[in-house]
Amino acid sequence: MKYIATIWLVCIVTMSCSAQKSATKKTGGNTGDWYSYSKHHDEPSETDYYLTRIKHKDSQGNLKKLRLAQSTVLEGEAVHQFARRAQATLAFNASMGTKGKTAQDKLLPVGIQIENGKVIQNRRTRVYTLGVKANNELVAYPPGTTPQQILNDGARDALTAFIPLIENYKAVDTSLLDLVGNLKVKHPRQVIAQLENLDIVFLSCGGRGFDGKGMTAMDVIRVLKKEGVKFAFMLDGGGSTSTVIDDTLITKKIDQHGTKERLRPNFLYFK
Repeated sequence: MKYIATIWLVCIVTMSCSAQKSATKKTGGNTGDWYSYSKHHDEPSETDYYLTRIKHKDSQGNLKKLRLAQSTVLEGEAVHQFARRAQATLAFNASMGTKGKTAQDKLLPVGIQIENGKVIQNRRTRVYTLGVKANNELVAYPPGTTPQQILNDGARDALTAFIPLIENYKAVDTSLLDLVGNLKVKHPRQVIAQLENLDIVFLSCGGRGFDGKGMTAMDVIRVLKKEGVKFAFMLDGGGSTSTVIDDTLITKKIDQHGTKERLRPNFLYFK
């Protein structure tokens, strides 16, 4: 009887450990020479998420440059559509979009847009701008920073989105989360992060019933701090959340009951 009880206890412990491991175990993905991606489940937020990791350099020692591009279509483009046009290996949504009242008005990104050292757009904004330096180093610039100041700091590309979440390994002050109301609500999220060695990590999570309930900004911070990132920045999310890898949209569609990709004004991508 004692022997049977011991076996039963071992089985319970084994099953419990397996259940705990399943919360962080990869459930799919692929690996290339310079990138990899994997799907995970976060139990506290009850949400699935992808981590896409991009090495700073490929096996030949060449920088894998993070690029920014604007849509060339009046109404914007789906990330999948853009990836095909640009022949991008990896593509992600970036800034929030704004559109005028008439059908002839182009869908434009918010705030500041700089591509390869050229100022494309300079509109007033109350949120932060993400800068990308020549070596892919990511920097967050507060509202009020001018395009010239961003260029003077060494950034070659820049786009306005939401806010930084992690800087120098530390979570930003919680007061910053009050800048945008939806940061404290569960939503699909798209976040760009960076490690000390300048490798880049994208976190793309589900929400609104598609791959889970969604994450708050604090959920994202918790997950990415466990990954050891030095920097993280919140991009546009919700129904805009789109990650395309090798011509495949790996994230779930959200709009129109999960049947439509949202059209976006700009994109971050790698070739």
